[in-house]
Amino acid sequence: MKFQSKKDWWTYPVFLGIVIAVFIPLFMDQDLTSLYIGVPVAGLILWIWFTTYYVIENNSLVVRSAFIHKTIPVYEIKSIKRTFNPLSSPALSLDRLEIIYGTGKMVLISPDNRDKFLDELEKLNQSIVIVRKK
Repeated sequence: MKFQSKKDWWTYPVFLGIVIAVFIPLFMDQDLTSLYIGVPVAGLILWIWFTTYYVIENNSLVVRSAFIHKTIPVYEIKSIKRTFNPLSSPALSLDRLEIIYGTGKMVLISPDNRDKFLDELEKLNQSIVIVRKK
């Protein structure tokens, strides 16, 4: 089951603004050399925007965001709690879930349909400690 990353309202203008901003030198200076920086930066931003999602399949949680590809066995997940931690992570929202797994490992994600996401993980591993309120 695939879950897109939740996107906060303010991320739309920020991401669009970055994509537009990298091309301003091209239009202001009429200098094509700015494309060498602008196209890769815009491509990276769009790649992150369109490829940040989470998949629960084959008893694993797969976290995807651009070049990040992390597979977490569901049986290794110890706890999940809601957080607003702003650390860099494969999430397009600050309304996140902190997933503790393995031996002291942690990932922050922001599934769009949080309750359904948690229900699906709980079906696969009833020993996960899930804190749903905050």
